[in-house]
Amino acid sequence: MKKILLLLITLVTLTNVSYASFPVSDTLKVKQDTVETEIVEQYHLRMQKMGFDIKNCRCNDCKIFKGINTTLKNVETRQKQKTNIWPLVKTLGVWLFVGVVILLIMLFIAFINAFNGLSL
Repeated sequence: MKKILLLLITLVTLTNVSYASFPVSDTLKVKQDTVETEIVEQYHLRMQKMGFDIKNCRCNDCKIFKGINTTLKNVETRQKQKTNIWPLVKTLGVWLFVGVVILLIMLFIAFINAFNGLSL
């Protein structure tokens, strides 16, 4: 009885004392993230420092400055949006062919079994 009482006291004490072994603060610290934008000249300087050729730059400002038609971009996005369904059609055709072959084999076997059953 003494051991059970000692065990109960020990368990109650441990659950109350060892709840948190590290300091917990209830204050929430919020850090605001700011987005830093760079101007086109800074962007081009950074790209030149990294070794890129700025003469072939395709950013929007360079396209406007060079007079590149922006409708080309719309054509490119339309071509990307087109889905190529031929791989799907080919796959479905192969599976359909396999299914028909399996069905024909099953019908042939059933016909042979029926013919053998009639001849007995």
